[in-house]
Order: sequence, then structure tokens, then C-alpha cells
Amino acid sequence: MSLPSVRLYNTFTRKKDELRPLEEGVVRIYSCGPTVYRYVHIGNLRTFMLPDLLRRSLEYLGYRTQQVMNITDVGHLTDDTFDRGEDKMLVAARLEDKSPEEIAAYYTTAFMDDVRKLNIRPADTYPRATQYIRQMIELITILVEKQHAYEVGGTVYFDIGSFPAYGRLSRNSTAKLMAGARGEPDPRKRHPGDFTLWKAAGEHRLQVWPSPWGPGYPGWHIECS
Repeated sequence: MSLPSVRLYNTFTRKKDELRPLEEGVVRIYSCGPTVYRYVHIGNLRTFMLPDLLRRSLEYLGYRTQQVMNITDVGHLTDDTFDRGEDKMLVAARLEDKSPEEIAAYYTTAFMDDVRKLNIRPADTYPRATQYIRQMIELITILVEKQHAYEVGGTVYFDIGSFPAYGRLSRNSTAKLMAGARGEPDPRKRHPGDFTLWKAAGEHRLQVWPSPWGPGYPGWHIECS
């Protein structure tokens, strides 16, 4: 039985492209999950409804789906623009007098309960960022070797200047991205838009792992890679 053709809007090409799964009849979907340091709000939940709608539509047409949604339980800083501030997990742990692991477990359970109430089907797999620290370090090492990343004082940054196509997906130039930024960029960066792949531990004592660049923890963006 042949499956119907599906055309989806491609945000990169800005047009509708035919869906061509790597495995015939099977569509694998990755969607970004929650940072589990507090309850999700209505704007967050909209994000999780969209892949659910896509899955249901594809399955209605006869496709099989496999969805992976990550759980961010480390590395999401309070100032995303310039990779500054504190890790949101550690802030929540301090405010609630709990360990980061307790915070992650509690708000992961709360998230699952919220999506169930909204009849959002659960993903097939929920990998936690802290389960894949070794793989993140390996990926960062490759980027450094290929000169797409550099280390300063135990922190590793992605060098956006090494990737000419950076910004093509969002249709933003680096100048546009920085025009709306607030505050002063980190002077250690080669470009203000360079973002953290691995952050030196500094005074952090919780959620810290050894690495080739010293003790630290992964940046927010590498976790979805």
C-alpha cells in the first residue's frame, strides 16, 4: 500500500517541500523539550502541541512516527543573549532548598502531567541532557579540532565566523542579531554572537563534569545537537 504524498513548509527554503523519510513509511521527529526548573506556561505548551499535531496527521495518513524530545536539566543560563548569569537549574535549587536532581525530577513529572491533561501524546523517548555529557564533550572536541570552536579560560565558544552560512535559516545576519541585544558582550569572545558550548565551572560546585578544558558544564545549544 503506497502512502499519500505529504508536503510540509520548509523554514529553510521558505517553500513547501515533499516529505521524503529516510526510511520508507517511517517519520522520525526531534522536538525541543522543556527546561525543568519551573512549571511550563501556556506559551511553552504551544510549542509541544505542534509536533503532536504533526504526528497525529502523519499517522492518520498511514505513516509510522518516532518522536524524541529532550529534557534540559543543566546549562540553561538566565541571560541567553550573552551566555551570562546563573544556570536556571541551580537558581531553582537554591530557592527551593533542593538539589538540581530533585528539581529536575519534580518539574519533569509536573511537565508530563500538564501535557497529559492537554491530551498531548507523550514522545517515544525523553533523553535528559545530563545523560549525554560524554557525547557532548566528544562533539565539542571535534568542533575545536575543525576550528569551529575555541577555548578561553576553560570555556569553549562556537566561532560563528568560521561558518559562513550562519544565520541563513533565521534570515538574520550577525549584525541584525546583535542590534537588539542588551548589555555588554563578553570581551573574551572573538565575536559577540559566539555562543558557549562548554562553560568553565567557576564557583559552581553542583552539576559539574571533568572535560579536556577543565571542570564545567555544557552550554544550552550543544544539548540539542
